[in-house]
Amino acid sequence: MVVRRDGYVRAALELLDEVGLDGLSLRKLGEKLGVRGPALYTHFKSKQALLDQMAETMLEDNLAPLDDPAAMDEWPEWLARRARTIHRTLLSYRDGARLHAGSRPTGKSAMTPLIKPLLEAGFTEEDATHAILSICRYTLGCAIDEQHHAEGDHAEDPAASFEYGLSRLIAGLRADVDVANPPDRDVAKLLD
Repeated sequence: MVVRRDGYVRAALELLDEVGLDGLSLRKLGEKLGVRGPALYTHFKSKQALLDQMAETMLEDNLAPLDDPAAMDEWPEWLARRARTIHRTLLSYRDGARLHAGSRPTGKSAMTPLIKPLLEAGFTEEDATHAILSICRYTLGCAIDEQHHAEGDHAEDPAASFEYGLSRLIAGLRADVDVANPPDRDVAKLLD
């Protein structure tokens, strides 16, 4: 059986749902696919390399449509849709949030396209980077909390709490960029 790298990653995501992060191993993946270890090590030098690729793959299919410049609307709505998509995707996999928290970017996910809508809205490059990272870390933290606690084990509604915090973060970012870019400053630029 010939399996390509993407096939290994998708099979590993299926295995994640079956056995959880603690039960996932290259050996179990090989058994699932009917291949021996060396075939897997051709594509992934370590289990961590596989985990990193799994974390990236689980998000990229869902996030790609949001990052299409033609599909982008105002930055606050775009940022909220990204956060909701990440949150929903992480929760859709068993231990998805833990997997993502322990992963490292594989190099394909660059920060520049992510901060572009914020730069166009008047954020500095540093503030835009911090904004994206803050929203991502908040989203990941909420997903980890939800997956850690059994359903019904929360004192509050996790979805409502997530939305409340997300709206507050975005409101704070909007206020910061409005202070940094007052409307009369733009008019002053036009008059120069």
